[in-house]
Amino acid sequence: MSLYNLLVVDDEEIAIRGIVEGIDWSMLPIQNIYKAYDAEEARQIFARHPVHILISDIDMPNENGIELLAWVNEHSPDTATLFLTGHADFLYAQQAIQLSSFNYLLKPIDHDLLRDSVGKAIESIRAQAQKDSLRKTYEVYNEQWNRQLPLLIERLWQEVLNMRIPAAAAKLEPLFALYSMPLDMDKSILPVLISIEEWKQEWNARDEEIMTYALKNAAADILLKDRPGNMISDQNGLIFALLYDPVEDEMAELPLRCEEYIRKCSEYLYGVVSCYIGEPVKAGELRACSQLLAEMERCNVGQTGAVLRLDAFKKPKSQTLMAPNFHDWAILIEQGKKDELKQKVVELFERLKHEQVDQNYMAGFYYGLVAAVFQLLQKRLATPTEVYLHDEWKNGEPEHVTLAGMKVWTLLFVDTAADYLVSQGGEVSLTIAKVRQFIGDNLHKDMNREMIADHVYLNPAYLSRLFRKETGQSLTDFIVDLRLTKAKKELEKTNIKISDISLSVGYTNFSHFSKLFKKATGLSPQEYRKKYQDVR
Repeated sequence: MSLYNLLVVDDEEIAIRGIVEGIDWSMLPIQNIYKAYDAEEARQIFARHPVHILISDIDMPNENGIELLAWVNEHSPDTATLFLTGHADFLYAQQAIQLSSFNYLLKPIDHDLLRDSVGKAIESIRAQAQKDSLRKTYEVYNEQWNRQLPLLIERLWQEVLNMRIPAAAAKLEPLFALYSMPLDMDKSILPVLISIEEWKQEWNARDEEIMTYALKNAAADILLKDRPGNMISDQNGLIFALLYDPVEDEMAELPLRCEEYIRKCSEYLYGVVSCYIGEPVKAGELRACSQLLAEMERCNVGQTGAVLRLDAFKKPKSQTLMAPNFHDWAILIEQGKKDELKQKVVELFERLKHEQVDQNYMAGFYYGLVAAVFQLLQKRLATPTEVYLHDEWKNGEPEHVTLAGMKVWTLLFVDTAADYLVSQGGEVSLTIAKVRQFIGDNLHKDMNREMIADHVYLNPAYLSRLFRKETGQSLTDFIVDLRLTKAKKELEKTNIKISDISLSVGYTNFSHFSKLFKKATGLSPQEYRKKYQDVR
């Protein structure tokens, strides 16, 4: 049981003795009883001890009880105050009530009544302490809930995008309410895909994750500033900004905010990013819209650091166009003349850019080419699953693909088939094998993701995710590892100048090469050469 301290303040000693000695306080959980003969002495006791209950006379010289209560309310607000006075003065009573005194008693004091009033004050203090404890407990859990809320909301949208939660009102609207989201099934959501295309500095995997987190936070600060919405990442690593129920002014301003975001990412976060702006959709349509944006990003091989809109990729209906002779294309693949075939593909799509291509033409092109290549593979005793390890041939299905995307898919589709017929592939897809080969052949150059992606006709951000998915390693880490591996071999087996070795593996800044080498091996290049050549 908690014990309480009592302070009695009166300018008359006999009055204090009557209260302290004349009342049996043992019936109450009183630990200490302090005495003071004026307000100043009372303040000194407050400074030395906790005081839970104050019994004070109102009429005192120099400073009265009302003035003391005002000080107590400021410096010890949890103290319960009972006033004693020799006469019923309405003004005093009114001031005592205004200052929230616990009780107001008239002298001469009935000792039983005063003890009961103190008992009630103790019960009031206990009740308030329980409320305070409950409030503090609630605040702790509420703070934890608020910290977790963005993650809970992100997980909700991930479940919706992955179809693990039905995008139906019965499922979503209770969750919208639980997470205090300003949404219902009739309000629209505008998704913006954030594509990280290239880093201006070399990062290891951990640093890249940290910088990606920074880019995501920057998007929240700039794109979602002063408006309801959330940032999320899907299971494939795509980052989306979701703007809730946007109005026309916000939608008109959004491209400018995206441009500001792209500029600041480049200047301060060393990242080249593009923003793909979707269209306002209901919650039930969000998955389809996000898939279109992802397809739009995958198809974009020509623009970096750009703001792109989904509505700009919609093509008008077209007149009838003649499809190419796919049988001739298959012959070129079989003969190993893939460069000649790829030139034909580039020329075809350059012409189609000036035509109006509809979905019928896209469908005929896709299924015609797939049929011709599969027939060739059957002839060579190969199956599509052996050649296209990740069903890449399905990426050209015409329902959601643009003309630019069909060109990218066609080049990759025929290139993969041609490569397979020459070499029987490896542990990773032919695309990644080509990437590795390209990097190995160009270690002496200042490579970046865009250069590598251009070599295999892929979007840089898409290639980066594909490489990590298939190899378990970031593209940047692979390049650094390959460069350092080659440098170590040169240091072990040759006497080539270290500065020339640095240049041969793509580092024009010798100091940067030395720091990177020592971070990876624990030795400077000079120390490494001495150690391993001495062993020989």
